[in-house]
Amino acid sequence: MEIVKILLIAIGGYGANYMKELTEKNVTNAKIEGICEVMPGIEKRFPIINEKNISLYQNIEDFYQEHEADLAVIATPMHLHYSQAKYCMEHGSDVLLEKPVCTTLEDAEDLIRVQKETGKFTAVGYQMNYERDVLALKQDILDGKYGRPILMKGLQAVRRGENYYHRNNWAGRITAGGKTVNDSPFNNASAHQFQVMTFLLGQTLETAADLKKVSGELYRANGHVENFDTAAVRVEIEDGTPIYYYTTHDMAEKNIGPFAEYQFEKGTIYFGKDFGDGPVKEYTAVMNDGTVISYGDIPKGERLQKLYDAIECCMNGKTPVCTVQCAIPHLRAVLELAKLPIRQIAEEQLEHVEEDGDSFCQIRNLKEIYVTCYKNNQMPSEVGADW
Repeated sequence: MEIVKILLIAIGGYGANYMKELTEKNVTNAKIEGICEVMPGIEKRFPIINEKNISLYQNIEDFYQEHEADLAVIATPMHLHYSQAKYCMEHGSDVLLEKPVCTTLEDAEDLIRVQKETGKFTAVGYQMNYERDVLALKQDILDGKYGRPILMKGLQAVRRGENYYHRNNWAGRITAGGKTVNDSPFNNASAHQFQVMTFLLGQTLETAADLKKVSGELYRANGHVENFDTAAVRVEIEDGTPIYYYTTHDMAEKNIGPFAEYQFEKGTIYFGKDFGDGPVKEYTAVMNDGTVISYGDIPKGERLQKLYDAIECCMNGKTPVCTVQCAIPHLRAVLELAKLPIRQIAEEQLEHVEEDGDSFCQIRNLKEIYVTCYKNNQMPSEVGADW
C-alpha cells in the first residue's frame, strides 16, 4: 500500500483538525477518499471539498456503497462511536476513533471481538499515548528504572461556560437521544490526564492497567448541567496502586494544570512542577539519590501524531499503541462514577460571571481546595469543603 485512502467521519467539530492536517500539510502517504458530515454547508467552511471534488456523504453506509477506505477517522459524538467503528471495520477499514472509545463496556469488548474477526484495528485518540516522551517514560517504567509504583495523582481544571454546554445536544448530559453519554470533564475535556496514568502503569507498551476499585466525590455547580461538572476521583489499579484525579469546569481561573506526580519506589516523576526556573511542562523525574531525569529533550512528535501513527500502521499491518483495551479502564471509571450520587452545590457557594459573551458558574475558593486535596491525596469533604 503506497497511499492510504481515508474516510473522514465528522469534520465540523474536533474532526476539523484532521481535515486541516490532511489538506494543509504535505501528507504524501494518504489522501481523503471521502467525507461523511451531517452539518449543512460544510463545503463553505472547507472550499477544498469542491475544489478537489472530494466525495461528500451524510452517512457512512452511502460512502461504502461507492468507495473503499483503508482508514476511517471518526470524530462523531461519543454515543455513535461503537456502531460506526464496528461498521467501518466490517467494511474493510482500520479505524482511528476519537476518545472515549464508546459508552458501555459491552460495546468496547465487542469492538475487540470485531477486530479479531476482521483483522482490522481500532486505535483510540488519547493523544498523550502517542507522544514520544510519554512512550519513552512508559518504556523506562516497564524496564524497572523507577521500581514499583506507589501512588499517582493529577489535577486539571478547564473553565467552561454556557456556550460550551449549548454547542450540541449532548454536552454535560447523562443521556442523549436515548443513548448513554455520561459527558463530563472527566469523560471528555480533561480525560487525557487520568487515562494516561492507567496507560503508564500497563504491563505492556500497548495496554493500560485495569481498575480494581473506583470511588470519588461528584458535584454539580451549574444547575443547567445534567451530569457532574466537578469531580475528585480515587481509584485503585489491579495491584492496589492508588490514583487520585481532580478536575472541574467551574474554577474561576481559565486553566489550572495539568499537574501530575507519579511516586515510585526509586523516585518521583513530575509534570508541571516548578523547579525554580519556571513551570516545567515536560516529564521530569527526581530519583531518591537526587539524580534528575528529564524527558523534555525527546520530541513529542506531530500535534496529531495519532493520525500519522494510524496511517503508518495501516500501511504496515501493525496496530497503533493506544488500543481499545487502553481505553477500557477509563471507560470503567466513568461507568462506576455514574453509579455515585451527584451533589448540587448550594447557590451561596457559587459566583456567576459574564465574560466575552459567555456565562460562567464558579465555585468559591475551588483552586485552594483542589490544591490542598492534590497535595494531601484527599477528597474535598476531607479538607473542609462545606459543599
